[in-house]
Amino acid sequence: MAHIRTQTERIRARQIAPERVALRMLLPSEDLDLPYWRTGDPEEDRALKDRYLDIARRHTTSLRTLLKDWRTMKLVPSVELEIRWAPLVPAFKLYLINGSEALHGLYQVFPRAIELPDGREVVATDVFGLGALLTHHVKDADPHAQDTVFVEGLQAWFDSVWEHLGVSP
Repeated sequence: MAHIRTQTERIRARQIAPERVALRMLLPSEDLDLPYWRTGDPEEDRALKDRYLDIARRHTTSLRTLLKDWRTMKLVPSVELEIRWAPLVPAFKLYLINGSEALHGLYQVFPRAIELPDGREVVATDVFGLGALLTHHVKDADPHAQDTVFVEGLQAWFDSVWEHLGVSP
């Protein structure tokens, strides 16, 4: 969401002028039992999952609104957003760009203090998402080049999950 907001400012300043933005997002199914945000106490774990779901829903709603604004304000002529949920635990962050680039970063798991909506602070397992280190891979003309194979493999993985496991609301 932060990256999309940054792009909004670049579009408004006319630093970039995309003709089309098509975004597909895969998120973990809401009913999936995730190994993250766990304390070992069922009540706290439920509160942590509810916290996560609230954050995810707020971010997807904000993203939908922002992209809709791009279209209605005539900042970008064609804007598409589709979100699907899959029964997979996320182990990494992945951005695929125009079928030719990939940004990829593995989540690191660590314990940290998290404040629950009721004000209680608990120590739970978490993943480093916002600051995850991303590696950049770019396809080139050599079909056997390491980055080309990497980007094509991740694109094929994403498309297969999207097609066969992803569920629309």
